Amino acid sequence: MAAPLTQTLVVQKTDEADDSGLAIPVRLVKPDGTPFAEGVATVSWDSITGKPATFTPPAPTASARGGVLQQAAEAQLAASADSAVIIAKVNATLTKLKAAGILA
Repeated sequence: MAAPLTQTLVVQKTDEADDSGLAIPVRLVKPDGTPFAEGVATVSWDSITGKPATFTPPAPTASARGGVLQQAAEAQLAASADSAVIIAKVNATLTKLKAAGILA
């Protein structure tokens, strides 16, 4: 049997669709058909189980972001810069991107 589709529902303050017709009002009910009560559940950090003691961002890869540090500023080129200056600037920028782990 195929898995049921999951629909994202947005609870709105009114029962009317917006002007675009895209935001369709929904009414939340429990499995027995009774209305789902409004309210906010409060969860304390201490009541969460299985959480890590610390968080270390993963190293960045070609397909996944990781924790990287901002590199030092690189000054803009002058409009009159020659090709040697432009090449040096591009290479300096690439070196900083590699040091940050953004490029391999």
